[in-house]
Amino acid sequence: MNHLLNTLIVSFALTSVSAAVHAQTASEEPGRKASVAIESDVLSYFISGNSGMVNVSLPSGVQVALGSGRYDVPSFLLEGDDNYEKAKWKATATSVQVLRMTYRFNGPRKNGPAVGAVVLNQNWKLRSETLGGEARFKQINAGLTGGYYLHLGKHLYLYPTVAFTWNDVYSGSASVRGTNYNVAKFAPNASLHMGWEF
Repeated sequence: MNHLLNTLIVSFALTSVSAAVHAQTASEEPGRKASVAIESDVLSYFISGNSGMVNVSLPSGVQVALGSGRYDVPSFLLEGDDNYEKAKWKATATSVQVLRMTYRFNGPRKNGPAVGAVVLNQNWKLRSETLGGEARFKQINAGLTGGYYLHLGKHLYLYPTVAFTWNDVYSGSASVRGTNYNVAKFAPNASLHMGWEF
């Protein structure tokens, strides 16, 4: 838990400092207003999933986003596990909840970078036909995230992101009939969000 707290503290501190440094400039820009956006990770639909997120961007550039979704874990991610040849893992994140807090350097409705912190709560169903069983467990992922807003019009945008998170199984077991699936303590991930900003 100390790794999680340290990561979150550093992430929020960086976001807060960036926001404070740029808040005065932002407040002096005429017509700069808050925005609300609805977005989705379009990659989830290619792996039998779905996602939805609502985010609010303040005139200062500070943004808070909440979302949820599900997806089938791509096989190339599972194949890296030491026990994959034995277990031939298949896995589904049956539900995912996301909290993202970032700072948009150019503010709402503008192209530009964003950095901050992200926390995910994931419920996994892990299956192995060769072992003849399944397991369910919950994990939390927390860390740093960054991306770039690219508007394709007045409202529509793409937001590719990358993150590096600390990961921990806090409920259940990532093991099927005595064979463990290793949840990496630290791992990168990426997503491609598409949204509509009001």
